[in-house]
Amino acid sequence: MRMDQRTEPSVAKPRVSFVARLTLLYALLAILLAISGVYVWRSTYEASENNDWVSHTYKVEGQINGVIARLGTLQTDAIGYAASGESARLARFNAQSPLIDNELKAVIELVSDNPQQKERAEKLAETVRQQRDAAVSLLKARDRSGRLPEALGDFALSSARGLARTMLDEEEKLLLERRLRADHSEQLTRTLTAVTLAVCFLFLVLTYSLVRASHARSMRSRENLRTTNVKLFEALENANSLTDSMSKLGQLGELLQSCRSMDELREGLGGAMRELLPQLGGRLALISPSQNLAAIGAHWGQHGVQAESVFAPEDCWAIRRGQAYPLAGLSAGFVCKHVHWPNPDVPQAGYLCVPLAAQGEVLGVLTFDGEHPPTAADRRVALAAGEQLALSLANLRLQETLRTQSVRDPLTALFNRRYLEVSLERELLRASRRGLPLAVLMLDIDHFKRFNDSYGHEAGDALLAQFAEVLKRAIRAEDIACRYGGEEFTVVLLDADDSGALQRAENIRAAVAGMSVVHHQQQLAHVTVSIGVALFPRDARSPDDLLRRADAALYAAKNAGRDRVVSVDALAGMPRDAASLR
Repeated sequence: MRMDQRTEPSVAKPRVSFVARLTLLYALLAILLAISGVYVWRSTYEASENNDWVSHTYKVEGQINGVIARLGTLQTDAIGYAASGESARLARFNAQSPLIDNELKAVIELVSDNPQQKERAEKLAETVRQQRDAAVSLLKARDRSGRLPEALGDFALSSARGLARTMLDEEEKLLLERRLRADHSEQLTRTLTAVTLAVCFLFLVLTYSLVRASHARSMRSRENLRTTNVKLFEALENANSLTDSMSKLGQLGELLQSCRSMDELREGLGGAMRELLPQLGGRLALISPSQNLAAIGAHWGQHGVQAESVFAPEDCWAIRRGQAYPLAGLSAGFVCKHVHWPNPDVPQAGYLCVPLAAQGEVLGVLTFDGEHPPTAADRRVALAAGEQLALSLANLRLQETLRTQSVRDPLTALFNRRYLEVSLERELLRASRRGLPLAVLMLDIDHFKRFNDSYGHEAGDALLAQFAEVLKRAIRAEDIACRYGGEEFTVVLLDADDSGALQRAENIRAAVAGMSVVHHQQQLAHVTVSIGVALFPRDARSPDDLLRRADAALYAAKNAGRDRVVSVDALAGMPRDAASLR
């Protein structure tokens, strides 16, 4: 019995000790697993929460960039409408303008949890609205005056961009802090998992499952974060590229609008387009006023496609269809006849034709090409550049028309009296410096009032127009023919002595005598012309004196029976002031 009594305690003690140790071990393991599980769950939750905040930051940045981009678009449309009065731009402006309020409201709501960012967002909203109001004022000024305002207003984006940049910097700072917290949490999770695996070898399967699940969630979070980062980077790159392109397009529009002649535009266009689309070469072809011919007026960059220097407008599909060709995303099944590849069997390069149309008229076409086909971004920039260029071309043509109207007589297409006064003074100074003679002819159609009374004023206008054509054919290209007033005309013969001037005047007189005028299928009576000739420097040295002396000779020709030429040196005993003869 004693032996049994001694043995019982010795056996019972290890069991109790083992159970206690096992219980303690299980308890420690349970606590450790619980702590590890709680921490892993918490880390996963924080990582998910951090991802939500990262997405929120990207959304805030995208919304801010969208506001700045839309403001730039509004200002471009306002300037375009102010310059051209194009209703499509006004409609687009009116459609886009309300959207910017919603975007500003969205920015303020997104940053409402951050008082400082909310205050910046409200300042940004105020600045953007001020810029939009300036654009609206420009549109109203255009509508009131019906033409391009002399002052286009202040469209500087620096203040808005500065506020936007401050907000973006703050969001980037918050993003960095959240990433650091996520990385720190992830590192602690890995450490605790490793310790738990070492201690809880008996619970390898369970621990492995937990770690595997935690690792899978972490990898998904990291992959989502990486994907989001890639998308954000692409969005930022596109936004930066768009902002840069818009800035360059704005500068291009300003430079084009500042051009004063077609030659000036053609000379400067190549450099501007190379900077705007450096990867593409290009050509500008302008359509002649007769609309039957298109000729290359400027070219730039490296080309992968050859093009005709002169071609018919119908050879270009873009001009035919009134839109860019080839279409976006499609290969050119039908190739414009004015372009062709150096190796027709292996066409590696691509091209894009952009028609230049403004005010209902096609003015020309821009052709872009390079070693590779233009990208979608290239197309957007090329189309915008085409719009700017078309407006500038239309404006230049209008300016040339107005300049022509200011110095030309509308009925005869000859220079007017104002042009004569300016040109005669200049030519006299030039002739004086070079020691060359110069002759002035004063011409008057004989009995023009009687002609008007007999056939009517329309017939008189037809006579004046026909007379102008005869006069232009009878003089040289460098000579100046003007309508002085009524039926009186003036011709300035450059580098013409007395004999040459008299011979030219006699040729004009004979041509007018043989002139035939038909009006409303009726043959009108023949007319004659009387001509007075004055020579510089022999007869006078100032423009006014020279014109008076030529007028005096004209009056003498009329007194002598009309239909004749009289030179100043043939006036015997006649007063030098023609006014005294009137």
